[in-house]
Formats: sequence, structure tokens, C-alpha cells
Amino acid sequence: MAPLVPVFSAAALPDHVNIVSRNFKEKLRKGGPVELEKCKLLEMVQYSCNPPQDGIPKPGVVVCKPVVRLFRRCAGGLTVETTAWEPIRQAEEDAKRERDAKNNMKA
Repeated sequence: MAPLVPVFSAAALPDHVNIVSRNFKEKLRKGGPVELEKCKLLEMVQYSCNPPQDGIPKPGVVVCKPVVRLFRRCAGGLTVETTAWEPIRQAEEDAKRERDAKNNMKA
């Protein structure tokens, strides 16, 4: 049986990559904190054939749709799937850029 994995929101991913869990004990990752946004962004495309939400296909028909997955590869070989986190990060960057633009207009 696979070990238990904690459930957390995608927004909390940057905090969770800095924690290592072993035997139900948590400790900080060695080598200093990992800043995901500074790690190299990678993309992988997988295919889901005959997805259930599309209904039952005709006999002999196989329909495949691409599923894009995003990853960040950091120093030391740490690779983290960030598919759900990237839109959150992008929205935060856009909001910050918009606030900065408004503040520059006021000055």
C-alpha cells in the first residue's frame, strides 16, 4: 500500500516543497528554501483516450485529447508538478503588476 500523502491546496505548494515528511515527521528540506518561481518551467503532454465525460464512443473509434502538465525543475534535481499552481501564480503576478502600475500613476 502506498504511504499516506497530505492533502493541501495548490496555493500552498511553495510552502510544501520545502518540507520533507518521513515516518509521519516533518522537517525542512536540506539545502535552503526552494523558490518554485525561479525553477525552470517544463511541460509534458499526455493523452487521455475516450475520456468518460465525452460519453461512449462508437465501436472501433478511439478519441484522444491532450492533457498538458506543467513541472518546475529546481537545483539539486527536485522536480515538482505545478499544473494547478501555475494559474494561481500567474494571477498573483498580474495583480501585483496592476497594483504597481496604479501606484506609479498616482506618484
